[in-house]
Amino acid sequence: MKYGASLLVLSTALFAAHAAEAQQSNFSRDRNIAVGDRIPTEYEPRGLRLGVFDVSPSLDVDLNSNDNVFYDAVNEQSDTYVTLRPQVQIASDWGRHRLTGLLRATTTSYSKYDSENTSSWEAAVAGRLDVHGNSNIFGGVNYSKNYEPRYDPSTPQDNIEPIQYDSLVTNLGFVAEGNRLRFTGALTNTDLDYKNGVDVNGNPVIQDFRDYSRMEYKARVDYAFSPDTALYAVYIGNKRDYDLNTSNRDSTGYDAAIGASFDLTNLIRGEAQIGYQKQEYDNPLFTDVDGVSFLANVQYFPTQLITVSLDASRTIQETPYIGASGYTSTASSIGVDYELLRTLVLSASYGFTTDDYNGLDRKDDRTEFLVGGRYLVNRNVVIRAGYVYSENRSKGSNAIAGYKDNAFKVSLGLQY
Repeated sequence: MKYGASLLVLSTALFAAHAAEAQQSNFSRDRNIAVGDRIPTEYEPRGLRLGVFDVSPSLDVDLNSNDNVFYDAVNEQSDTYVTLRPQVQIASDWGRHRLTGLLRATTTSYSKYDSENTSSWEAAVAGRLDVHGNSNIFGGVNYSKNYEPRYDPSTPQDNIEPIQYDSLVTNLGFVAEGNRLRFTGALTNTDLDYKNGVDVNGNPVIQDFRDYSRMEYKARVDYAFSPDTALYAVYIGNKRDYDLNTSNRDSTGYDAAIGASFDLTNLIRGEAQIGYQKQEYDNPLFTDVDGVSFLANVQYFPTQLITVSLDASRTIQETPYIGASGYTSTASSIGVDYELLRTLVLSASYGFTTDDYNGLDRKDDRTEFLVGGRYLVNRNVVIRAGYVYSENRSKGSNAIAGYKDNAFKVSLGLQY
């Protein structure tokens, strides 16, 4: 399972750490605004005022259709379903310091296969304490109730319902920034608690053995050669401890990399790094995983109406499969956003991911193709629509059944 909750809180905290900077920074990368992020002033939601806080409520109503809801290789089953997603965001409007909050719920109801119905929620708070100039201390807490999607490579195939898990993520860090040097340090702890399931015969599908906590500690130093270019070195260590020692999957690891962040002229901005990663397991039966790591998030602006996004990463992930100590996930994607009208943005993207299991003869290749659009009706109403084709091919003596699916979605967004 990917670390979505952890990334959400980390990105929230980093946003809080760098938003509304009091001084011009040599590390700002805001020369351009991506097409997907550009909202005309007259279409921006007003929000509500509550003392010194801005409150932004919203509701998304999605009508979905999928021709393979169980992601099976044969006997594919189709269904339509509705997703409701109410959300409230809160942000302070202080001259210094910042406090943000988020409360979101997601309810999905299928028309035929009600075993797939889910209700999840998420609550988060993050803050930034300004110390001097652009130096600050930041932190955040996120708690959520989630469900693993059927296509997740770690989810069991025989459970009659999606597997539920709870996630608690906390982080604390600091940014110390001078004219050309910036130091960043952060601690992030993630606790995952998986709930047992049931198969078609009423037998339990045990998932307690997957419960674990992951502590990550990050240190990064940036040096700005100019207001638009900086080189950096980053070290991220981790310790993964499982609650049950049935297979002793405890491990420690690190990812050490060098990279650059840039915002060059009006054409390209982003961040790219390359390094080396390693995960060492306490159990001698598990082979250590190591190799080259990389991370890139780059945006190209050929015109003011087009944004091209390139993303790539290689990480070491956990897996519950017996015999595998983990898997190396290599992901890449390219996307294009085109502003056809000030209120209409068309999008297309292609992504490819390879999961290579360590100690197990299995390699999964996943492909995803998406086309869609966003239309702003007014400042309170937005309409989105999209089509996604995805495919998974598994190879090796321990391969699982592959799948193909076609999904359509029409969404009505209400915001204030």
